[in-house]
Amino acid sequence: MNTAQKILGVIVSMAAMSAIAGEGAKHHPKFDLNGDGTVSTEEMAQHRQAMFAKMDLNSDGNLTREEVTEYKAKLKAEREVNKKDRFDRADANGDGQVSAEEFAASTDKMTKRMDSNGDSNIDRREMFKAMRDHGGDRHDGEHRQGSGV
Repeated sequence: MNTAQKILGVIVSMAAMSAIAGEGAKHHPKFDLNGDGTVSTEEMAQHRQAMFAKMDLNSDGNLTREEVTEYKAKLKAEREVNKKDRFDRADANGDGQVSAEEFAASTDKMTKRMDSNGDSNIDRREMFKAMRDHGGDRHDGEHRQGSGV
């Protein structure tokens, strides 16, 4: 096991302990794959395997320092693009500014998407599902679907 793998193991283990301890699923919905409000050891293992596979850019079963650095740079670039995209979606009239009305409309759209059963309430299961569907785990390169800005 090389140094990068050891460091990654510590980071992933710390995330796993954090997710499993207390109300882990509440704070780490991406780990709660079935949306039941708890994080099983199987769910953590699946998440860990997926995370490793994403970082193993050459798919050789090992992580190098270069792969980890390249992966982090890719995530940072994706986050910047996603921030711009979210802003542009909220800026309905394209004037380069988000008014209070545009902000409210953007958050209303998000709330309606999250309320999958149409009862005008967002329950825990809907929240977990929305966060999973829209990148609740910022470490995996997917964007978060926030208020629009």
